[in-house]
Amino acid sequence: MNKLVRSSQLFYLFGLLTVLSLACGFQSFMPAIPTFPAFPPTPGISNVPTGSSPMSGDWNANTEFGRFAFTVDPDGKNVTTAVLEISGWTCGNTKITTNTQELNTWLINSGEFIADFELDSNHLHTLTLNGAYDEENGKFSGIWTEDEHGTICSGTWESIARK
Repeated sequence: MNKLVRSSQLFYLFGLLTVLSLACGFQSFMPAIPTFPAFPPTPGISNVPTGSSPMSGDWNANTEFGRFAFTVDPDGKNVTTAVLEISGWTCGNTKITTNTQELNTWLINSGEFIADFELDSNHLHTLTLNGAYDEENGKFSGIWTEDEHGTICSGTWESIARK
């Protein structure tokens, strides 16, 4: 009886080693699995242009709800990434805390842009930021609004000036 059990165990061990060996060998025939593109870096605080446009580079603004930061492409034609940091902000009966990065591209037309941030996966909470570049003072500023189930919260924002 012992001999039969021992033979069965060796048979299963041999089978397991064969399957593992084939699986490892098969991996070299499979094409590499593509990886997801990396998130662009969050906007920094360097506060200097990174291209030919004075609007280019990273911008930061402290707001009533927290912080808004965004990056403008070297030509000053698009906002390419933006980050909202909201900590314990209340609008209506909802207290919101989130840190979200948007990878959308928002067109800058005549120095102005509009950006919408979905604050939840159900698209029930959208924060909209309107921004305009003030060339004379070297900064962006604008208004933000959020409709929280019929309660409209709004305010102004202003980036750190470059001049």
